[in-house]
Amino acid sequence: MRTIHSMYLIFCFCLVISTQTIANGYGYMQDEDPLIKVFKAIILYGRQDNWPKITAEVTSINDRFTDINKIFKIDFKLQIDRAVQRKDFQTLANKMANVVFLAIREKFYYNHQEKLEIFIRAKVRLRLAEEYYVTVLAGNVRDYDVRHKTGLHESIYKKFVKARDTLGSMGFLGAGALKPDVKEFETLTNEIEALLLTAFPYFEAGEKDPT
Repeated sequence: MRTIHSMYLIFCFCLVISTQTIANGYGYMQDEDPLIKVFKAIILYGRQDNWPKITAEVTSINDRFTDINKIFKIDFKLQIDRAVQRKDFQTLANKMANVVFLAIREKFYYNHQEKLEIFIRAKVRLRLAEEYYVTVLAGNVRDYDVRHKTGLHESIYKKFVKARDTLGSMGFLGAGALKPDVKEFETLTNEIEALLLTAFPYFEAGEKDPT
């Protein structure tokens, strides 16, 4: 059963290669996040059985593996290198998806740490977390919903929308500024994480409350 799910995971990832990022929804264009670019490249090169290219892509984001390990105490670099050495594409795809999940957790974590005090920084992190979800993981969550007759994707998306509102507002020249709702942000992001782990039960989540 897990093998079947893994194969579908790879299939869904192939579909997102042409997916437009959600940055346009915020009224501006920006370069695609390096983690997403590498993820898409790995899926593409995996379909071509081009392991030298895959190795180069993995190496290009060593710093991201280090960042995640520092916070969540999971050495994905070791696990992914092992999958590359064995030319195990299914395991590699699943591990890379897990890294994306932890990148979402990382954005939430730093917003929690800063208590949403820096509006622009908090907004960018939340936007990236949502982009990681929409671009990489959402397709498989929808598949989970179809197979289990659930509504996880809709719930996750709505919680991201609500989370935007918890960031508050800078106002204009200080007028109309709204304070962030840190407690509600933490509640919503914890719920998003839990829903994602329901859809991807084989994901490693790392430390529950990293400090």
